[in-house]
Amino acid sequence: MKGTEIMSIVSNKDAIRLTGKSHATIYRYLKNGKLSRTAEGIDTAELLRVFGPFVSDDTKSETDISVADMYQKENSDTEAKMLKEQIEMLKSQLSDTKAQLERSQEKEDKLFNLLENRLPAPDEDSVVNRLKKKFL
Repeated sequence: MKGTEIMSIVSNKDAIRLTGKSHATIYRYLKNGKLSRTAEGIDTAELLRVFGPFVSDDTKSETDISVADMYQKENSDTEAKMLKEQIEMLKSQLSDTKAQLERSQEKEDKLFNLLENRLPAPDEDSVVNRLKKKFL
């Protein structure tokens, strides 16, 4: 296969980084058909055809960098908030599960004691004893 050049397939995020274009531009070009994409991603040859040579990190403008940073920070903040909410929900579920386990253990202990006849005799003033005295 000499002479055949294999181009790589990149994600939308990588296409944004390589071209220096905003995510809105990449998605708009995809939607309008100016840029094509396969199921695997976007071919770098396609990016070169549509946008020309890739930009290096030092050629990006301050605006591009700040918009990208803001977008990334916004996503990070949202993800962090969602993770914190999930952690709180899991803590609550763990607490509920611990309480259920304690109740189950208490019931198990009582049943075991009943089976072993280790429960103390009911006191003279218990409801059961009062009823027995009254009706027997």
